[in-house]
Amino acid sequence: KLDNDKSIDNIIYAQASTVCIRNIKQTKAHQYNKKNIHLFYSGNSPNDFYGYGNQFYSSITKVHKKIHLNWKRKLIKVIDNYKVDIIHTHNEPDLMPMKIMQYDLGLPIIYDQHDFLSGKRSLNKILSSHEKYCNEKNDGAIFITDRYKSLVEKKYKINDLNICFPNYGSKDMILKKDEMYPKISSSTNKIHLVYVGALDQDNPNITRYLLPQMRQLSKQGFVIDIFPSKNDSYEKYKEINNVNIMDTQNPKSLIKIISKYDCGLTLVNPNADNMPEELKYGFWNKTFDYLMAGIPQITINIFSVISDFISKNNFGISVESLDQLEKNHSNLLKKFKPMEKNILQKNELYTYEKKIDSLYTFYDRVYKKFHQNRLNQLTK
Repeated sequence: KLDNDKSIDNIIYAQASTVCIRNIKQTKAHQYNKKNIHLFYSGNSPNDFYGYGNQFYSSITKVHKKIHLNWKRKLIKVIDNYKVDIIHTHNEPDLMPMKIMQYDLGLPIIYDQHDFLSGKRSLNKILSSHEKYCNEKNDGAIFITDRYKSLVEKKYKINDLNICFPNYGSKDMILKKDEMYPKISSSTNKIHLVYVGALDQDNPNITRYLLPQMRQLSKQGFVIDIFPSKNDSYEKYKEINNVNIMDTQNPKSLIKIISKYDCGLTLVNPNADNMPEELKYGFWNKTFDYLMAGIPQITINIFSVISDFISKNNFGISVESLDQLEKNHSNLLKKFKPMEKNILQKNELYTYEKKIDSLYTFYDRVYKKFHQNRLNQLTK
C-alpha cells in the first residue's frame, strides 16, 4: 500500500564530478529544513574545491571516477543505512545519472540537468547516448529555466513530470548593509567593477575569452577586478590598464569581498563561435553571487533570461553592447544607488531557502508516481 503521508527526509545527491556550488547551496537549504542529504560523488569534495561545504551533508561517499564496478554496491549501502527515499542526480557528466537509473534500485531517480551538453558542443556517440538515456528514462526532470527546457524537448522526449528550478543564492551568504565593505569608489572617484567566474586568454573563439570585453571596459574608464574560478597567471589580462587578477576565494568569503565593488559583470564572450542557445538561456550562479553581496550587475541583452531578470527587478543594467553603457560615470553611480537599496530589500526572495518548498512538492509527486506505478505493475 502506498503511504500518501510519506515525508521525504533522506535524499542521495549524486554527482560524478567535483561537487558544484548548486549542489552545495541546495544542500544547505535542505539542512535548514531538517532534511538529510547523502552525498555520493567522484572528483573533489566541497571542502577540497571550495574550502567549505562538507558540513551540510549528513553522509559523504566518494567513489572512483573511472572504476564503476562498486558504484551500485556502495549506493545500496547508503540506501540501506539511511533509509533513503529518493535519489537526486546532478550532471555533468551524464554517466553517473545514467548508471543509477539502470541499476533499478527500487527508488525514484531525479535528473537535474545543470548542463545540456549537446546544446554546447558536438558529442560523440557514447556521450550522446548517455544524454538521451538520462533525459528519457528519469522518474522526474529538473531544468534551469523554461527556455532551457524548451531546447531539450526539441531533441528528446522529456518526462512530463518536470520542474524548472533555477540557480539561487543562500540565505547565510546574504550580507546586511552594515556587513558590506566600504565602496572602493568612495576613495578613487572611479567605478570599480568585478567579474567572478571562469576565464580564458588563449582561445578567442570560446565563451570564457573575455579579453575584448575587458579592453572595452578599460577604455571606457572602468576599473575591473577579476576573481577567476581557478588561480593562474592570466598575463594577457594583467597587461590591460585598470584590470586586476585577484586570488580565487571560497564562495562565502567571495560574497563579502565583492560587496566593495559598485557593480558585477554577468557575461561571457558574445562573439564566441557558435554561441550556444544553452548559454543564452542559462541562469548563472554569478547572478546570485552579486545579489547576495548586495551589488547591482551589468549584462548584455543576448543573455535573455538574465537580462530579463535583472531589468524586471531593477537589479542592474542590460545593454545591447558594453559600449552603450552610460559615459558619464557620475550619473552611472547615481543609477546604481537605488538598485543597491532595492537588492538589499529583495535578495532574500532569491535564495534556495525561500524557493525549496517547490522542490519538496516535486519530490512528493515523483515519489508517489514512481511507487504507484510499481504497485500497478505488481497487481497486473
